[in-house]
Amino acid sequence: MTYAQPRTKPHWDHVCPNMIPMLPARRRGATAVLAMLFLMVATTLTVGMFAMTQTNVQSAKNLSDVTRARAAAESGMQWLQWRFNRMARPKTTAGVITDSVAQSLWPSIRSAIVADFNTLVLPAERATTTSTTSVSSSNITLDGGQTFSLDIEQDPTDARILNVTSTGRYGTAERAVSMSFQIDKKIRFAIVGKVPIQLGRNTIVEGPVAMGTANKYPPILSLSDFTHLNSTLANRITSWQALLESQNADYDGMISANDTTRYNAAVSNGFTDYDQNGYLDELDIFINHYDNNADRAVSHSEFTNPTTGKLYDENLFKAIDTLGGPLFAGDTERLGLEDDQIDSSDAYAKIRGQIVMMTSAAAWQSNLGSGKSIHDMIVGPVVPYSPGVPAVKFSASSTDVIDLSPENFEEAAANFRTRSGSSAGTPAKTATLLANRTLAIADANAGTSQERTPYGSVSYQATYRRPVFRNMTLRNVIIPKGLNALFDNCVFDGVTFVDGERDIKTSGGSVTTSASNGMSWSQRKISGDTFSKDKVLLATGTPTSGQSITQGSQNGNNLRFNNCTFNGPLAGNYATAYTHFANSWEFTGATLFDNQVDATATIVSPQVNIEMGSFTNPDAAPSTLVGVVVAGNIDIRGTSVVDGSIIVTGDGAGNTTLGYFGPSDGDTNPSALPEGGYGRLNIRYNPNRALPDGINVAIDITADATTYREGT
Repeated sequence: MTYAQPRTKPHWDHVCPNMIPMLPARRRGATAVLAMLFLMVATTLTVGMFAMTQTNVQSAKNLSDVTRARAAAESGMQWLQWRFNRMARPKTTAGVITDSVAQSLWPSIRSAIVADFNTLVLPAERATTTSTTSVSSSNITLDGGQTFSLDIEQDPTDARILNVTSTGRYGTAERAVSMSFQIDKKIRFAIVGKVPIQLGRNTIVEGPVAMGTANKYPPILSLSDFTHLNSTLANRITSWQALLESQNADYDGMISANDTTRYNAAVSNGFTDYDQNGYLDELDIFINHYDNNADRAVSHSEFTNPTTGKLYDENLFKAIDTLGGPLFAGDTERLGLEDDQIDSSDAYAKIRGQIVMMTSAAAWQSNLGSGKSIHDMIVGPVVPYSPGVPAVKFSASSTDVIDLSPENFEEAAANFRTRSGSSAGTPAKTATLLANRTLAIADANAGTSQERTPYGSVSYQATYRRPVFRNMTLRNVIIPKGLNALFDNCVFDGVTFVDGERDIKTSGGSVTTSASNGMSWSQRKISGDTFSKDKVLLATGTPTSGQSITQGSQNGNNLRFNNCTFNGPLAGNYATAYTHFANSWEFTGATLFDNQVDATATIVSPQVNIEMGSFTNPDAAPSTLVGVVVAGNIDIRGTSVVDGSIIVTGDGAGNTTLGYFGPSDGDTNPSALPEGGYGRLNIRYNPNRALPDGINVAIDITADATTYREGT
């Protein structure tokens, strides 16, 4: 058998003795190429990321610049709003700012803006550019380096509107905001005057209050609405006042639940936010005291005295329950209005609005002396309209308060004269009607009466013999100076005008504006006995023993209206000085004001002293006064509503007393309770009411926040 031979691996020496054996090839430099490639990619990415970072930084800077430019624009708008409020704005006697009135005011407004910018500290910022319809400012620099400029232009369709654009700049960024401002004329206060203001119990004010004289004290005095109800409640509120004095420097009579330190101090002293409205105040103490069913409200039944079956104080209950009512026909009615219970929905405040005064807190405190503080003077919650605004503004400037110079109201009073007497129509006289005529002593139908003034006061100033008009209708009448009459149960229709001497003179014959000279004029004898408060004053005739004719009794008008109804406004002429009792009108009994003739004003008598309501029974003198009430001074007691503004222009009275303080106006004794209770006064500023023509005060330029927008 033949076997195959095994194959053997060829030996290179035998195959090709001259050939060198070949090894696998090596790829030299590939790693370096890959490394360079990755390095290039990384470098490219790094450069790209750096570029992107730079772009992001620049974008962030641009966004920051835009934000700062927008903030500068908004600051400019707020700055201008502040300057509009503070600058010397033009005056007008127009009661309503119409398009034509605004057009006539524009040159003065434009000049006022330019003049105001000229007071800026930096000369470069003072320059303005004006045209027929616009004013443009230079760049105004802010602390952060931003700038803004302002463009103020009349609206082409309504001259009452000023369209304002504020352009802010920072770096290369520029942004603008725009808003419209309205030219208007308002009093802006529920009460404003030149003498100290006293707010008694059951006297509640819806609107700001201002006292425009720096050196008369206390500029305001407000009493608690609850301490008279019972001693337990009074003691609790006294403790609350003591806590406020130690914890609260804002004089607002409240502690917010967000003010942790003060709130915890109040809670540790047993006080609580009982009505759960976020604030501690007197109302919480009141509701907590009377709420028997723990519903955080006080109902009629809970506030009823079980012994008498009557409310503990019906007038107080109603004064609170009627707060915040509609301001005009069609106005939305608030929740809880007149629902016969008192709770947080009534939004009670003693004063709803800021208190403005010319004096400083330090000067007032110094005048009070030891043992008294400002907290003792301002009792009850004070709630400004805007959050963050202090309850009391001390050291106010003249631009914070309207110009109360009596002569600014002379034309307004004179305008009413042209609507009375024979100017109003054909004179008529019957046994019960006097119309369109100037009254005379011979027209009096009920003899004479001798009485002291103020009527029923223990602090009377004079004694008068009065002709008496009883049960008569008087339409569009002029009451001549020196009549000094008593009108009993009379109805006054149309416009009633009271005459008096305009130029009050010193004994040397010079015209004076001094209230002390006004008192001297009132008492200066013409004939008869030398004046004293017990001597009977006459206007005419031959005085006998115990009688006197003075400048005041012959040329002034001291009047009393008892149980009368006024269906129209009452006005009296301007006098150069406040003459105290010589020009004084008293409204007693159930005197009612129901002004259906002119809702812009109920009383315009810029230097007359007015006493409204009874010293002995305030609940018997209901009155409703609409529009402005302008007086040299006014004291209101009784049950009254003021829907407008009280304006006190005289500087000679001791104070303006609103609410019951006792037979003497300065008496704050809590035991001085009249037989009919304290009555109630609801005094409400109503911005929807127009002013009468003739009041010469500055216009307002107010922002309309609803028109705010970014851009031009």
